[in-house]
Order: sequence, then C-alpha cells, then structure tokens
Amino acid sequence: MVTTDCEHPLCAIIGGTCSLATRRSRGCRPNLASKDVAPEVLDEVRQLLAVIVPDARTEQVRTAAVRLAAIVRREALEDRNLMTIISSDEPELAPALAQLCRRPA
Repeated sequence: MVTTDCEHPLCAIIGGTCSLATRRSRGCRPNLASKDVAPEVLDEVRQLLAVIVPDARTEQVRTAAVRLAAIVRREALEDRNLMTIISSDEPELAPALAQLCRRPA
C-alpha cells in the first residue's frame, strides 16, 4: 500500500502528494459562492464512491479517486466543505466519503 505524508486514504490510492489540498490560505474571503452543491455533483460523488474500493488497486479505482479528489478540491475552492454538506444532505454517503478523506485517528 502506498503511503503519503497527508495520510488520506484517497491520496494513498492516487499516490504522490496530497490530492485534497487546495494550496490556498483559509484566511478571510467574502464567501460569495452558494453553499449548495449541485445535485449532479452529489450524483457523481455517489457513483464514484460506489467504484472506489480502497484495497483494490485497479486503474478504474485510481481514476475514480482522482476524479473524487478533484471534486473535493473544486468545492473547497468555492468555500463548500463537501464532507459537511454530504453529512447533512446525503447522510448515507458520509461514511464512505469520510473513510477516504479523513486522516486516521
């Protein structure tokens, strides 16, 4: 299993540096973007989570992991925390997303 400095399981699937980091300061911003995630984004996240099996190191799993990381980063850059939104709007998806995007305790 590949390990990364960030220890996110999703990043271990992808390999290399942290795939979830936005490399942007969390300082003050005007927060003008909507806090809602588009339904089609939630549908895509649901589909990607169905494909990603952390122990299966296939190209299909890696491709899905790369796409999921891109969605998480994009939403973060729009000041939307996908983990928080999914926890409240799509609670059945929250455990699978948390398993991939949270560092081990």
